[in-house]
Amino acid sequence: MSSKVMIGLEIHIQLKGVKLFCSCSTESRNITDRSFTRYLYVRSGETGHIDPAALYERERDRTFTYLLTDNTCLLDVDEEPPHEINREALLRAIATSLALNCKVVDRVSYMRKIVIDGSNTSGFQRTALIGFNGWVETSRGKVHISSLCLEEDSARKINDEGENVTYSLDRLGVPLLEIATEPDIVDGDHAVETAELIGKKLIMAGWARRGPEAIRQDVNFSMGFGRVEIKGVPKLSTIRNSLKYEVQRQKSLEILSEKISGQSLDHLKFREVTGIFEKTESKVIKRNLDNGYRIYGTILPALKGFLKNGDFRLGKELADVAKLYGSGGIMHSDELPGYGVEAELKPLVEKLKPGESDGYAILISDPKKITLIEKEMKIRLRRIASLDLSETRVISDDETTHYLRPLPGGERMYPETDVPIMPVSREMLEEAGKIIPKTEDQMIGDIVSRFGISRQDAFVIMSGGHLNELAEAFEILGNSSLASRLIIQIIPDIQKKIKGEIDFSDIVPILKLSRERNWDRQILEKALEMRFSANISLEVLGESDELKPLDAEELKIMILDIMKHEDVSPKNIIPRLRGRTSRLFDPSRALEILTSLKKSNHI
Repeated sequence: MSSKVMIGLEIHIQLKGVKLFCSCSTESRNITDRSFTRYLYVRSGETGHIDPAALYERERDRTFTYLLTDNTCLLDVDEEPPHEINREALLRAIATSLALNCKVVDRVSYMRKIVIDGSNTSGFQRTALIGFNGWVETSRGKVHISSLCLEEDSARKINDEGENVTYSLDRLGVPLLEIATEPDIVDGDHAVETAELIGKKLIMAGWARRGPEAIRQDVNFSMGFGRVEIKGVPKLSTIRNSLKYEVQRQKSLEILSEKISGQSLDHLKFREVTGIFEKTESKVIKRNLDNGYRIYGTILPALKGFLKNGDFRLGKELADVAKLYGSGGIMHSDELPGYGVEAELKPLVEKLKPGESDGYAILISDPKKITLIEKEMKIRLRRIASLDLSETRVISDDETTHYLRPLPGGERMYPETDVPIMPVSREMLEEAGKIIPKTEDQMIGDIVSRFGISRQDAFVIMSGGHLNELAEAFEILGNSSLASRLIIQIIPDIQKKIKGEIDFSDIVPILKLSRERNWDRQILEKALEMRFSANISLEVLGESDELKPLDAEELKIMILDIMKHEDVSPKNIIPRLRGRTSRLFDPSRALEILTSLKKSNHI
C-alpha cells in the first residue's frame, strides 16, 4: 500500500444578499405550487470531447422536476440570459482572495461547467476564477490555496426516486465561493482545522449565509490509487469519519485487487431467473415484481467470501452501481439465505453453476437497464483489479461514502458567452481591500469598541456571523446591551421553542414597534415570543393587552385581592401574581406596593 496519503479540500460557502446574476434574494420563504419538468442532453466541452461524468449521467436517462420558489425568476428557469454580475459578491470574492494571500486575476472570465445531473436547469454551471496561489497558516504548516472561484450554486435536491428527480430552485444561482486547497493536509484533524480557519473568515465577516447547506466541503483523498472526491460533507466532524472510512475501504480493495487481478469477467453476465422466484416469500422481491421489475442472476468469479466478510464489502460496491441505475436491490451469496430468499437458492445455484471459489448475485432491475448495470459492474471490477479507485463519491447519513459518478474532467468546460469579461481595476482592488476580513482579535476589539459589550459576547456574535444583525438591532433600539442579548439569548431561546430558524428580517418590524412604544426588555421578549411561538400578527401585537404592563394601581388591586384569600409575603407574591396574569409587571414595584399595604394594615 502506498504510504503517501494526500488530502485536499474544496470549501463551498454561500454569500448572502442577492443571487449572482439577478436581483432575487438568496433567502426563500416558501416553495410555490408551480413546477416544470426538463430532460437534459449531453454535449461536448471546449475540447470537442464529452466529459465522462456527463456521459454517465446521460446514461441514467432521468427527467427532472423543478419546484419554483418565491426567490426564483426567468433566469433560474433558463428562460432569459444572466443579468449584470452581483458586484457586492464579486468584491467579497476578491477580498476573500486577498485575505487568503491569493493572487487576484486581471480579468474575471466566466466559463460554463457542464452538469446534467439536474442540479442546474440549463445543464451547466457558471463559474469564474477570482484568486489563485494563496495559502493559510495552520498549526501544522501552510496549506496552499490553489484556486478561489465565484460561481452559481446548484438547485437543492428534494427527492430522488426512480427515473425522476425533484429539485427546489431556491438555492439555484446563490453566489458560491469555491475555495480549493492543494493536497497539503496530513490527516482528518488537520482537514477540520483547515476548513474551520477558512470558513471562519467569512462567517466572522458576516457575509456567509446561515443554514444546513450554506457551508459545505468536498474532500479530495488519495492513497496512491487515484483521487477520490467525497461530495457534500456537511459538518466539520464528518470530515474525519469520512476519511477514516475511506482509508479502510481502500485498504480492503487493495487486498481484493490481488484476488481478482487477472480473473476473466466473462462469467459476469446477468441471466433472467424470474421464474425461480414466482412463489417467493421475499417481500422485497414480491413488491418489485409487482412494479414490473425482473430478477437476474450472475456468477461473481472468485469472489466467494469477499462480498460481505469483515472489512470486505465488495457487495456494497456493486450495489452502489446498481442503485444509481434504479435497481430494486441486489442480493449476493455472502448474505443468502436472507431477505426471505431460501427455497430458491438450490434451483438458482443449479442454473448459475458457480465454481467452488465463485460468488453469485441476484439483481432486481428494470429490463431496460440490465445491460447498462452489467456493463458498469464489469467496469467497476476491472478498476478495482487495476487499483484505479478514482471516482466521485457522496457522503451518507451514517458517514460512510457511496459511489456517485466518474470524476469530471476538463472536457466539461467551455466559455460563457452571455457574461462579458470584466477587468479587475485598481479601484475594485482598493474597494475590496477595505473590506478584507480581519483577524479574530481585531474583529473582537472592533465590536467591543463600537458597541461597548463584553469580549465574550463579542466573540459569540462574531463566531456566529451575527455582526450585521447586532448593528441593525443597535441602530433601531439604541441600546447595545439589549441588542446583544437579543442576538445571543432571546432569538436562540425562541428558535429552540419553535424548533426552527427565524429570519432576522422578520424580527426587524417588531424592533421598530418596540422603539415606537418604548417597550422595555421584558415586553420586547414577550412580543417576540407571541409573534413566533403563537404566530400572532404584527398588527395584533401592537394592540395586545398582554404587552401593556400593569400600572401601579392595577398591581395594587391585584395584590389586595390575593391578600384577601391567601397568605402572602415578599417571597411568594411574585409567583402568585404571575399565576394570576399573563401581563408583564415590574417585580420591584410589586414588592414596594406589598410592603406599603402591610404597613397600612391591609392584611
